[in-house]
Amino acid sequence: MVAHLRPDGPAPPNLELILPNETWWVEHFDYLKEHGYVMRPRYRPGWKPSYKLGTHEFLEREDGQALDVNPIMDAIRSSDSLMVAIKRVKTSSSEVEVGTLFSNDEHESNPSNHCIRILEVLSVPETADEVLLVMPWLREVDSPSFRTIGEILQFTKEMIEGLQYMHKSNVAHRDCSINNMAMDAKTMYPHQYHPRAPERRYDWTGRVHHRSRTHRPPRYYLIDFGFSQKYDPSQPRPLEYAIKSGGYLPPEGAAVIPCDPFATDVFLLGNMIRTSFLDVIDGLEFLRPLVNDMIVDDPFKRPNMDEVASRFSIIMKTVPSWELRSRAVRKNEFPLLKPFRAIHHLLWTTSMMFLLKPAIPTPTKSPRP
Repeated sequence: MVAHLRPDGPAPPNLELILPNETWWVEHFDYLKEHGYVMRPRYRPGWKPSYKLGTHEFLEREDGQALDVNPIMDAIRSSDSLMVAIKRVKTSSSEVEVGTLFSNDEHESNPSNHCIRILEVLSVPETADEVLLVMPWLREVDSPSFRTIGEILQFTKEMIEGLQYMHKSNVAHRDCSINNMAMDAKTMYPHQYHPRAPERRYDWTGRVHHRSRTHRPPRYYLIDFGFSQKYDPSQPRPLEYAIKSGGYLPPEGAAVIPCDPFATDVFLLGNMIRTSFLDVIDGLEFLRPLVNDMIVDDPFKRPNMDEVASRFSIIMKTVPSWELRSRAVRKNEFPLLKPFRAIHHLLWTTSMMFLLKPAIPTPTKSPRP
């Protein structure tokens, strides 16, 4: 990725111009523009770089920000300037079936639905084997970092609620690691951030500033339904072989034993909470008993998502407000920094209380992006 290049080394020439994985998008610039989606200047036919070749200037130029290796392109919707993600997928992919299912009128209006919304499905002119899924552009859930225990619990609540909703709709996600969770952070950012350099403004006029989750609560979503499966509610749910998700293989996957996919989802969600929060941030041990039950080796002994949601709701009611507002301190934080950060956090917390911001930052009930 461009962001990982060292400025003191030789400039890789293949990152100065259009990359092989970008060529397809350049060829379809006019097609997407006709449908109301405009890609960045880099992808316009006949584009000439604004930077000197053979140097590292491209790192600091907007048109030097290349596409990642994944098949997702960013664009701006002409009608309202919404930044969108356009994903190229196989027509037969479960991502099309599941994504459009949770974007229909029945599911769209349900506040418990935390599946990324498919705004439009575009055909690919030269083939019927592929389509383009147009979705809102979302941000990584931990960018910026969580500031309080309450902020972490709100994210956890929404992911539990979202997976529970999928299961009630007879759909297993099957790959619900933190890599497949994302945040609609429009409320946090007064200015649009750049999709490939999220610390910069979209117009490349400087660094982008953000408000905290407590001040302007975002909303979180489950994404990437490439391994998801919808089941017939009138038939017994078939057993599935678990896959590695987020670098972790569930016990039933390691044993190569087919299992109820809903039970595997419970493990993956619990493992995400453990590895992303419990094991790296202090002050969350009250979640440990629930998480331990979710990741037990025997799938038959794991709670279902209704039980997980019920237990989590009870836990949230028992956590005092001062604990919810406490700072999310990483276990490996440098000790000498803690007192200074604690003072800053106290002042910030006072300002949030003065503004009557709740300890658990719940987003307003607005339409999904």
